[in-house]
Amino acid sequence: MKAGDVVQYRTGSQQLMKDWNLSLLANLIRKNPKISRAELTALTNLSPTTVSSLVAELIDDGLVRETGVRDSQSGRKPILLEFVPEGRIGIGVSINHDGIKVALVNLLGEPLYIFEGRASLEHEKAVLAQVEQGIEECIAHAKEQNLQDRIYGIGIGVLGLVEGTKSRYLLGNTWHSIDLAPIVEKHPKFYFSIENDINAMALGEVWFGQGKEAKHLLYVYLGYGLGVGVIIDGKLYRGAFGSAGELGHVSVSHGDFKCRCGLTGCLGVIADGAHVMLRIKRAIEEGTSTSISPDNLTFESFLDAAKTGDPFCNELLDELISNLSRAIISAVNLFDPGLVIIGGFFSDPKHPASSRLISTIQNNSLASYRDDFRILASNFGDNSGVIGAAAAVLKNVFDLQLTQEQIS
Repeated sequence: MKAGDVVQYRTGSQQLMKDWNLSLLANLIRKNPKISRAELTALTNLSPTTVSSLVAELIDDGLVRETGVRDSQSGRKPILLEFVPEGRIGIGVSINHDGIKVALVNLLGEPLYIFEGRASLEHEKAVLAQVEQGIEECIAHAKEQNLQDRIYGIGIGVLGLVEGTKSRYLLGNTWHSIDLAPIVEKHPKFYFSIENDINAMALGEVWFGQGKEAKHLLYVYLGYGLGVGVIIDGKLYRGAFGSAGELGHVSVSHGDFKCRCGLTGCLGVIADGAHVMLRIKRAIEEGTSTSISPDNLTFESFLDAAKTGDPFCNELLDELISNLSRAIISAVNLFDPGLVIIGGFFSDPKHPASSRLISTIQNNSLASYRDDFRILASNFGDNSGVIGAAAAVLKNVFDLQLTQEQIS
């Protein structure tokens, strides 16, 4: 049941079938808490003996446990099964414009320990040092809880274009890069997954969040950057060169504002968090009346000011929602997802700004006539990055590594 076991799948058809069936049963128990062996037999068409043997192996492996019995009208009371949340643990690492965060995450997507760091993304060594400190603190916490042997791997979600262990990203008008190879080399016993940060957040939603079981999903993230994670037919879509979902670089205007990518008209220039902060800073310098203080210049303070009736912030929010919603509606019409999840600064479903953005998209896309089309705010808050990064590696615990056609 480890990612490395994929290598052993060529050793023989009998082992292939066993590994596939183990993954199948683990998935069914994960999705159906308090399921019995008899119910697993009915769902899989495996023999009772095979199910019992495989379940025993999952229990010995620490992934599954028995959790009481169910009343029965006749015969023996069925013993119920559930998977163990700490049966495997992932370390999730998030590196983006919002900072550096490292967390220990269980199989329910719950952070057990969180490290937060701050390092300039311009300085590779400083970033790596913060990441390594976070990983070491997570490992130390796991040891304190006697969970060190349950750490399955390390998932890293990093901004920019990811190629192997390297990521390239723009800061201002300058390209920077980071090579995560030293982190990988320092922890050879762990499995690693390195993914674009927003793609990792989309995986987190599919495995642990609002998007469970969703086959076609768009995860829209608005932070100090802007992007989309695209799930098509249950799989992450990266594109030919790994840059699918760059919503911030969708061309939406012919304005004079030049994007850091070198082009004009990009959505991010007029609709991401960094743009909003720049607009507010300039307005304050020019003497525009606003309740926002230069000492508290954050996106959260901007949303709060708009909520309490600040005229300037309300006007800026109207413009932001208009620009964002038009781009997201275009993406919805292009990809036809069954679910859109909004993350980042608009992830609080109770905030009027989130409600406005969601209702605008809902009412103006081609999917609006479908009763089963949904738009939801993420419920991960500030932890979406580390939960998603951990999901990128933890999903291998349950992923069906082979299709039935490959086995037969």
